[in-house]
Amino acid sequence: MKAAPTAFEKFELEQSLFDLQVREVPVWERIRFEVFQEIRRQNGTGRAHTAVGNDWRDYARGTSLLLRNLVIKNPYFSEESDLLFVGHHRRKQLDDGYWWDIYCDPIHEAGSYDFTHFEKDHMLSHASPPRTANLRYLDLIEQVSNIQRVLKINSPVIPPKTKDTLERARKALLSRFDADIDLVAKVKKVLHERRAKLPLYKRLVKRVDPELVVVVVSYGRETLIEACKSQDVPVAELQHGVVSKHHFGYSFPGPRTKTTFPDYFLAFGDFWKQSVDFPVPESHVIPVGYPFLEQSIGKYSDAEATDKLIFISQGTVGRTLSKFAVELNQHPNADYDIIYKLHPGEYDRWRTEYPWLETTELEVVEDGKNLYRLFSEASAQIGVGSTAIYEGLAFDLQTFIYDCPDAEVMEPLVDENAATKISTTDELASSLGTASPQFDQSYYFESNSVEKACEVFDDLRK
Repeated sequence: MKAAPTAFEKFELEQSLFDLQVREVPVWERIRFEVFQEIRRQNGTGRAHTAVGNDWRDYARGTSLLLRNLVIKNPYFSEESDLLFVGHHRRKQLDDGYWWDIYCDPIHEAGSYDFTHFEKDHMLSHASPPRTANLRYLDLIEQVSNIQRVLKINSPVIPPKTKDTLERARKALLSRFDADIDLVAKVKKVLHERRAKLPLYKRLVKRVDPELVVVVVSYGRETLIEACKSQDVPVAELQHGVVSKHHFGYSFPGPRTKTTFPDYFLAFGDFWKQSVDFPVPESHVIPVGYPFLEQSIGKYSDAEATDKLIFISQGTVGRTLSKFAVELNQHPNADYDIIYKLHPGEYDRWRTEYPWLETTELEVVEDGKNLYRLFSEASAQIGVGSTAIYEGLAFDLQTFIYDCPDAEVMEPLVDENAATKISTTDELASSLGTASPQFDQSYYFESNSVEKACEVFDDLRK
């Protein structure tokens, strides 16, 4: 695969991209993750999520969203709070009918801290009814930034020397990775967004006056983090998915660093602390657990597992994995019921991109079925690089990793005999039901997670 992570790391050092600054703003750290994702897309990897477009309809919807939430959910009408949360924009509807932020709400529900919770839109909308209390939307900041960028108001100028460096890097990308990416345009975009958002975020942080800011996803939130650091407000990130040495939102080995990374990373468990070269001191990577997973394991502990195999799909590998699922379903020795669980980012496009799933007898699961309920009723799972694979192991599922691009992030599970890597339907059919996973749950997911998260919040505020 041309977009091998190690080749990309070598490229960025050869081009001295971490030294690149525009008016003392390091720019490579703000586009690094997106550039690697774009390389992978141009090399044939699928889309992780459906994205909002750039035509007039989307801008009109964005403006409508801004006007609709200008009064009721205006972030600048917030009261002062001890903690300021910026949660995950994609919510999950649970059995109570509410849409939960599964990373924050379980902690909010049990915690006694004073907080305000902010949320970016998901595909130009907000799920309703939300479970989250004290909720405000960031539509004003996001859409003001978009309007300024579209109308080219206060547009940044890239110095000629910097532009030359970026153009050389663009040619090197094309030569080495067969990917044509306009790096100048990407830098100009993030700097334009920074110009629009930085004063707005500074004003918001000053308004709420928090002792600690907690974010769920830090990459893409660089300007918010910069605003917090400028006012000496510490920032902590709650882990939301797989982090590995191949994830360029978190992995900064050797001389690489990121000035706009959170001050603390609150990991699911010790395993994740050992897996990545975070751009913060090791003592600032703190295992706290995964409250939503821990609560769900207890909720479904009485379920009876049967001979079911769950395919854990992702947009990046969905075409390949779904074809493999159809092939396995036709295998004479595969006696398990096969369930193909789509990722939320695939719900609106799988019929177009994986049409073969509609003509097969295997069960395709979209929204509406709880993933953890599926885990509790199954005995095996297979996937490539999804966080859900680790979660399935917590439900004692026999686990397989399909050997294709992106599977390298699961190498630690294979090395520790928690999962088996397979590449053919014959291998998988003959292996089903033959072994139990060797999975130390506490190493990957700390127990008593809500209590530990609240304790860490208190410690970081002191």
